[in-house]
Amino acid sequence: MTQAEQPLKFLALTTFDGRLYAVSHAGEPLALYVFAPLAQAYGGQYEVPFAPSWPQYNQEFVLQYVPMPVLSPDQLPDDLEKDITSQAREGDPVRPWEQMLYRGWPLYYVPGIPASGASDVQPAMFQPAKVGMNPPSGNAKQLAEPSSDTQDKSNEMLTLPGPYLGP
Repeated sequence: MTQAEQPLKFLALTTFDGRLYAVSHAGEPLALYVFAPLAQAYGGQYEVPFAPSWPQYNQEFVLQYVPMPVLSPDQLPDDLEKDITSQAREGDPVRPWEQMLYRGWPLYYVPGIPASGASDVQPAMFQPAKVGMNPPSGNAKQLAEPSSDTQDKSNEMLTLPGPYLGP
C-alpha cells in the first residue's frame, strides 16, 4: 500500500517575469508548472489519471511534480486572486490534498530545484505556469448539446476531461 505524502508549507504565491512561483516557509521560491497535455485531453476528450496510476516506466518522472496545495486569499497577489480555484484529489492515494488551479490549470512544484530563469524549465509534459495563460479547455467542443425537446439523459452535456485535471 502506498503511503500518503504531505505537501510543503508555503508563505505566498508570487510572480516574476510573467511566471508563477510559490514561496516556501524557508523563503525559497519554487517555480510552478502545469501539465501541458491537459489542453489535448480536453480536445481529445480523455481523462488524465493521477500519477500513482501511470505506468511504472514514467511514474517516477510524473511523481516529481507535486500538486500545489491551496493557499488562502491573503497569500495570493490581488490581481491573480480571481483566477485561482481548487480541485479535490480524492482517490489519489499518494497526494490526497486539495490542489490549487490557476485559470483551470492544476499547479505543480518540484521540490529541490532552485528557481531561476535558466534552470527551472522542465522537459516534455510539464511547462512553466505563466501569468495570463489561456485556460486548458481553450476551444474544446462539447460532446453533446442539451436537447430542449427530449429528456433523454444520453444527450446531456459531458464535461471532459474527467473530474480530475491532471496527474
